[in-house]
Amino acid sequence: MVQAGQQNQQQGQMNGQGNQFTDQDILQLALNESKHTAEAINSYILEAANEQLRRDYMTVLGDVYTQQKQIFDIMQQKGIYNVENATAQQITKAQSKFSS
Repeated sequence: MVQAGQQNQQQGQMNGQGNQFTDQDILQLALNESKHTAEAINSYILEAANEQLRRDYMTVLGDVYTQQKQIFDIMQQKGIYNVENATAQQITKAQSKFSS
């Protein structure tokens, strides 16, 4: 019985069926990977002894941030990543919290 199930699964994959990823899955994976990449590059910047290497890493980090924003924008356009805007009261509260 298990063999029959595996055979059907293999046939389905050969016909183009099987694990299907949605746009949301792909975009979420891309966003998460860009966040991890940014974290790693930030560590490289902090530990770089050579100033030119440090500047190069900073340039790459800027590129990663740009890509991350593009992914985020696409997710918002598709309704995948909805962000609630802060109220004026919430902004004032955050400002006062970090001002003191």
